[in-house]
Amino acid sequence: MDASTERQFYYHADASPVGGYITHPFEHIITTDASSSLAQAGGLTTASHEAYRLDPIVSTKNAYSHITGAKNEKNGNWTTLTTSVVEQLNVLEVVTANRIVARLGVEHPAVGYTPRVSFVGVQFDNLRVNGHNVHPKLNLNLLDFDHEKFPDRSHTKNESFLRRVTEHSRRITEAKDVPEWLKARYGWVQSAEEREKRGYVLCSLVEEVQGVEDASSFGHVITVPDFGNLFLGELVLDHGAFRLTMMRMELGCPAKGIMSFATADSNGYTIP
Repeated sequence: MDASTERQFYYHADASPVGGYITHPFEHIITTDASSSLAQAGGLTTASHEAYRLDPIVSTKNAYSHITGAKNEKNGNWTTLTTSVVEQLNVLEVVTANRIVARLGVEHPAVGYTPRVSFVGVQFDNLRVNGHNVHPKLNLNLLDFDHEKFPDRSHTKNESFLRRVTEHSRRITEAKDVPEWLKARYGWVQSAEEREKRGYVLCSLVEEVQGVEDASSFGHVITVPDFGNLFLGELVLDHGAFRLTMMRMELGCPAKGIMSFATADSNGYTIP
């Protein structure tokens, strides 16, 4: 049968284990050879990079990514699996981790348009801040993943999901001693008008972080004096696109800049 007469899917997925830039005490673009980007027709792509080091700011022992995109011939659905991994991370001797994994499975239906999403495999292994073990509490069912059926509407219109992300935003903005910039960063999520204006939702797979010492935590955010701010498990989504970044840093100490670790990005389009 001529494939052009069948319903088609245009794949779009990327994975970036490490990236960012430093503005002080010197200017430097952080690059890695471990990023992957999937071809529009799907298939397999993989990349790895060993022993990245930018003294004295950041180092990793290993970073890798792989993405697969294929059609399930049994049910006709299209599945994209995106994985992004960083191992032996060390940032200024303040934040360390044995392993950080972003894993994003997105399945688009043979009939319909709204995908279902799985985060199985997402993890922080031995994450330490200021020398103390911290434990991010993950909610891998944030999007109500159902193995039996696909969502009947966009996740950004799902009332159950929106209640959860709104409550998470409220816990951050109403927390004791929360800084004003955090209220501005996440307060808009509570407003349907503001979500509609932006066209996306900003949330997190991390409900809270336990074990934080010599720092402050607000939901998935950790603020570390004389270092900067950590954002864990951040998820940005719109109608059919999902971007998961397991760790993002905004440095505000003697070293300044922005870095991200273990990012997985996936969407795609069904035609017609």
